[in-house]
Amino acid sequence: MKKSKNNKKTIIGVYWDDIRVYHDGGIYDSTFAYTEGIFAEENKDYLLIKNPETVIVDDEKTRNHPEKKPRFYYIPKSLITKIIFYEKENGTKK
Repeated sequence: MKKSKNNKKTIIGVYWDDIRVYHDGGIYDSTFAYTEGIFAEENKDYLLIKNPETVIVDDEKTRNHPEKKPRFYYIPKSLITKIIFYEKENGTKK
């Protein structure tokens, strides 16, 4: 597993497809999500993000998710569509 060498400075932004939902006999398409936080670890199956902030886009509405903030997010790599690394000090892309 890779760990961030300087995780206090590396902010990661991850675009990903959230889970599909089965409700009342129907399967609903996944929602689109963007999560940003401190890059903590990576392995062949997932990324681990510390202090994540996640925004969900559903039916052209944007909302924070979840309401109670988690300490970590494990995002499966199979759901990830794009990854961006930022420098914490100035917010620029790496």
